Amino acid sequence: MAGSPIKSRFESVLARLPISALRDVVVKRPSVGPNLDALDGIRGLAVALVIASHCGAFHLKGQGAVGVFLFFGLSAFLLTLPFQDEATTPARLRHYASRRIRRILPIYYGVILFSFFETDGAGFAYLWKHFLFIRADGIFWTIPQEMLFYLLLPLLAQIHLLLFRRNFALSAVALLLFAGCCHLFLDESVFTLNGNGKQLRFHLGIFATGMAFSYAYSCAPLTRIATRPAINRALGWLGLAILVFLVLSANYYHQTVLNVLPVVGPWFAGLHGKLGLSYKGTFGFLCGLLIYITLICKTRLIHRIMSSLTLRALGITSYSLYLVHIIVRDAVASTGVNMGNQLFVLTIAAAYVVACILYAAIERPFMQWKAGQ
Repeated sequence: MAGSPIKSRFESVLARLPISALRDVVVKRPSVGPNLDALDGIRGLAVALVIASHCGAFHLKGQGAVGVFLFFGLSAFLLTLPFQDEATTPARLRHYASRRIRRILPIYYGVILFSFFETDGAGFAYLWKHFLFIRADGIFWTIPQEMLFYLLLPLLAQIHLLLFRRNFALSAVALLLFAGCCHLFLDESVFTLNGNGKQLRFHLGIFATGMAFSYAYSCAPLTRIATRPAINRALGWLGLAILVFLVLSANYYHQTVLNVLPVVGPWFAGLHGKLGLSYKGTFGFLCGLLIYITLICKTRLIHRIMSSLTLRALGITSYSLYLVHIIVRDAVASTGVNMGNQLFVLTIAAAYVVACILYAAIERPFMQWKAGQ
């Protein structure tokens, strides 16, 4: 590609920068296996969707849910990979728990502390309830969801290892069926988590879908089929179609399509209802499929889009970006900027600077810290 030498030179410049958030776009390596750059890009897309939704930009209000589903699916996809081949031992569990705690809690507690001092009249109950995940105001509702899934993941992976003995295709199918059951039956009447001052359903179905596509990605026979040129090309186009659909399925664009296609739109909506697919189930599946296609189609446009430096840069700091963007948005809006595209641009730019500082000061040091050092 003509742009490859330019991109390579730009990456070499980034690798030498003193700003760790930019440097890690090209030098970051996970503790297990190679770094999957395209998944950093999907994280970047996810957080951009969340911020655009909360700023009311590009008619994407409400699409923040899709960004959250991508985050949930990515967490499940990546965290499942190390648990697929080996039995869960106490040493592996300690390593897993240590990394999850260091990844999630320090920056979360830091932002909660800032919110506590910023909020007028907030009592100490605000603090300790958030610390213990008993309360989850605003965007913090996702944290109890993630933490509960982290507790369940080793058990779910161990069950699949015992039942299917490394038959990843069967594990993938079983997890997709399990995800469907969760979407249909695991509602607020069965089990709830706190969030936004009310009881929310546990989105285990979305996490299970991410696990399913993780097993599918590790399934060698399925990979051989998916990487055949004709099939891979078709999957690449399917990935692009899913990407466009996820971004443009906001109510504004949905209504526009219904107006343009008055017959097809209602027919599809009716089919969707007859199949019994929930909104969360449908979009959770599409998010998981997009993750899988992006990785399996390494030479296709969808992979190049997700591997772009801009999305990867957002993805590296996505957790901090997610936690601070509402605070930054409100600060920007207080200057008189109205909801919309301008607010989004200013918010994401300012929040990225803040996220880079938090990444260097909190996220990265805790992730690199090891007990006894």
